[in-house]
Amino acid sequence: MTGRNFFKYFGKFISLISFLLSVFPKKFNLFLFNLFSGCPTYCGTLIRYILLKSIIKDLGNNVYIGRWCIIKNINNLTIGNNVSIHDMCYIDALGGIKIGNNVSIAHQCSLISFEHNYNDEQTIPIKYQRIIKKNIILHDNIWIGCGSRILAGTIIPQKTVIAANTVTKGELKQGVNAGSPARKIKDIL
Repeated sequence: MTGRNFFKYFGKFISLISFLLSVFPKKFNLFLFNLFSGCPTYCGTLIRYILLKSIIKDLGNNVYIGRWCIIKNINNLTIGNNVSIHDMCYIDALGGIKIGNNVSIAHQCSLISFEHNYNDEQTIPIKYQRIIKKNIILHDNIWIGCGSRILAGTIIPQKTVIAANTVTKGELKQGVNAGSPARKIKDIL
């Protein structure tokens, strides 16, 4: 049974369980999410989805969160329908992250929505200088290859592929993007 069919039949039941869990403090549900982050099989995937739905602002249907994913500042994260975030991804939504529909994020990718300033006074170590928050927006129908880094302020248009090990920043062009920094290398027909 595909994920879409599963949500077609059991979506209301899953939403009910998530709603019931939402009465608990978010920190408790986040603790449970982290506790079950390594749980294998469909059961682990379902538990992670139910817990995540009870925590974040907006979570669509048929969302796959792989094993050992780390999600920080979860209150600033929204995820659309038919999204897959594969194993060992790191997501920090401090500056806000919006993931559209039909997005696939391969294993070991990072989405970081803030950056460190390094231009303040010379007496302040870089480590302690202020943090600059910037949104990350992933529009619909995107595939992000393994090991890619999506940095603060990135906007990826719909129908875009990000090649493996690509570092992105700023607004990208529709098509296949690759490299460090990312640049368009091919159109998608």
